[in-house]
Amino acid sequence: MLPVSAALTAHIDRCLGCQACEAVCPSGVPYGTLLKDGRSLLVSQSPRGLKTRLYRALIQATRAPRLIACGYRLARLADSLMLLPLLGRRLHMALKGLPPRPFMRRLRPTFAEPGPNGVSLFLGCTAGLDSEALNATIRVLQALGQPVHIPPSQGCCGALARHAGFADIANHQERRNREAFRQSALPITAIASGCTTALREYDPTNEGVFPPVFDIHQFLIEKTAFEQLTLKPLHQTLAVHEPCSLRNALKGSHSVYRLLARIPGARIVPMPDNGGCCGAAGDYFLRAPKQAQALGDAKASTLAQLKPDIVVSANIGCALHLSAALKRQGLSIPVLHPLVVLARQLLSTL
Repeated sequence: MLPVSAALTAHIDRCLGCQACEAVCPSGVPYGTLLKDGRSLLVSQSPRGLKTRLYRALIQATRAPRLIACGYRLARLADSLMLLPLLGRRLHMALKGLPPRPFMRRLRPTFAEPGPNGVSLFLGCTAGLDSEALNATIRVLQALGQPVHIPPSQGCCGALARHAGFADIANHQERRNREAFRQSALPITAIASGCTTALREYDPTNEGVFPPVFDIHQFLIEKTAFEQLTLKPLHQTLAVHEPCSLRNALKGSHSVYRLLARIPGARIVPMPDNGGCCGAAGDYFLRAPKQAQALGDAKASTLAQLKPDIVVSANIGCALHLSAALKRQGLSIPVLHPLVVLARQLLSTL
């Protein structure tokens, strides 16, 4: 085993974990798993200084979704009052330019207790940052006659803690979700592709120890009569950003294109550089804000040339990161979840 050193730690820390290498590896090396295990090992063998303890406390905040939403809005307030530099250079770079997230009341699910049909909806720790996408998902599912069950005791999927190397926090969050979804055999779907990827890893061999997990776009195509939806025309250009979790881990980007193609008049185009990471990469924008910002700015420059009316992204972290990058370049292109676009065009069912 390689000895723990500053050079090794820097090499592991600078990896995006986007799994692009894994997606094209002819030998099928599971680099994503190796990376997370490697970070956990490095954390366990490194001294827990003040910086590590503070970062661990920040990751632990994912246990309280409301705290995440409040922290986000406080960060936006600090940005508007030009107080972010007081938080230090790293956090200043990571949080500058955050877009507003509307306060929205969540739609009521079709029923509170699990039944024989429908789907369980996973919220995670970031649903409060994209309540419009959450409402849109519930609305589309209900329009298709799919009862929606939302277990109240669920929590963060554990992805951020796992990526940061805090395996104990991630394991605790996984146990909480296993218990929350234990009494239902309904399939599970999530609005964020990063959460979907993490939930799939609870039962990687699909042996039935955890309910089946679907990307929301895949679920709509494979498990519903989506073609029965009547959608209003939208004569705009939609640029599709493919999050690494959706493209490389779930291999489900095609589902987004299929759903959006149902909107009459919409011109659906992929972002030209979808093979590269936007820089958000879980907690990467916090660990390496300079590199993350550079990657986000490159995406924004591409969009400045493409000039779409809307950018769609299926992962909340990517959407926030892209929105901030667009704002830095003076561009007012909205970044929306694909289900938000669909719900806005929704008329009725046959």
